[in-house]
Amino acid sequence: MRTIQTRFHGAIAIDEGDLLHIDYEILGFEQERQFVLLPHRPDSPFLYLQSATTPSLAFVCIDPLLRVPDYQLPRDELPAALGDPSDWAVLALCTIGNGFPPTMNLRSPLIFNRETRHGGQFVLSLPYPIQYPLFPVEGAAPEAASHAGTHP
Repeated sequence: MRTIQTRFHGAIAIDEGDLLHIDYEILGFEQERQFVLLPHRPDSPFLYLQSATTPSLAFVCIDPLLRVPDYQLPRDELPAALGDPSDWAVLALCTIGNGFPPTMNLRSPLIFNRETRHGGQFVLSLPYPIQYPLFPVEGAAPEAASHAGTHP
């Protein structure tokens, strides 16, 4: 067990086996290589991707399939080191606050192998938006996007 300081949960004890290892850097955070996933609240679909070394760094993320059921990943664009897609955990980084509607980044998901706990962020060639609305926008028509690849 190891104690880390977190942005939203204070000091917590984590098992080394709970760490996620970043082999494929998170854009703009190249020096950050270890994170842990923490719940936002027990009844919330959101998670915090908390840096294990920088207490102030925590990203809000969500499983993109909760909002985009047909979200797919182009297996041929992703490294074989991630293993079989059935072993992947996929998360979308969220932007919440700053006076704008909350969004999630579907173009650059975080993908981790659940068994090895290794992964990182990947920029996809598919035409997914970087700022996909987290919640339905009133009066807006549903977005249609062409998707190719395999489902995680």
